Amino acid sequence: MKSSAHPTIAITGANGFLGTALVDHFAKKGWQVKGLIMSPQPNTKNVSYVTYELTKPLDPKLLKNVDYLVHTAYIKQDRQHPDAYELNVKAAKELVAAAKKQGLKKCLFMSSMSAHEGAISTYGKQKLEIEKIFSNPNCVSIRSGLIIGNGGLAKQTVDFMRSKHVVPLVDGGKQPLQIISIDDLVIVIDKLLKNKLSGILTVANPTVYSYKEFYQTISKKLNLKVIYVPIPFFLLINLIRLINLLPIPMVVNPDNALGLKALRSVDTRPDLKKIGIKLQSLNSSLNVINKS
Repeated sequence: MKSSAHPTIAITGANGFLGTALVDHFAKKGWQVKGLIMSPQPNTKNVSYVTYELTKPLDPKLLKNVDYLVHTAYIKQDRQHPDAYELNVKAAKELVAAAKKQGLKKCLFMSSMSAHEGAISTYGKQKLEIEKIFSNPNCVSIRSGLIIGNGGLAKQTVDFMRSKHVVPLVDGGKQPLQIISIDDLVIVIDKLLKNKLSGILTVANPTVYSYKEFYQTISKKLNLKVIYVPIPFFLLINLIRLINLLPIPMVVNPDNALGLKALRSVDTRPDLKKIGIKLQSLNSSLNVINKS
């Protein structure tokens, strides 16, 4: 563990949507940031990038002189990585073991609200398994709501609505949804690295939307006219499976659909009180996308 007035933080997936926001945040605070990414890119002020792949064995020295670790990277299950579950779990075990060996102060795992005992998707089950690996007094796992910002799934949804003006409503869009702005999530992570909280915390605005209400809020906020098309779940998953047989890239897969089927809401107020933060509303969070 490094002893310095300016801590060093290692971030896996440092060039992803959340990873990039975390790199910018901690670098601006004067922290030394070690970005662990697949493809090398030029270093910037307070930031050095190191090649790291979840599919390859971890060199424990990557975490030498590091104070904190935030694990955001994961391998998506697809044709290229049908064994994504095993690869993600193995990588998590190696990271936690290396963090313990190097004496890191705190490790944080970015989980998801899809992770729960009733999960039926590979994604949700995988996140749940990795939470167990990060289950020790020096680690904390965050089950995040849908992240709203200029990237990720929310931005993809907005772009789709802007270009197609059509919104598919799976089973009428009744599934529950909770959100958190990218800016709030970065603040939460900062707070959790420095306090003594551990275990699993769910961070999302307590307000629960149905997916239809979520889409309606977006269309009103961005002044978009869209047509809602109801799609039965069984039809969606069979259609995805059929298209998945074709040699074309897929934005969604059957596992995504299963995750949608098993969504549930959570009363996040107790965990938000522990952290000491009040989260932005969906309407406020959408401002950053509205400017894009």
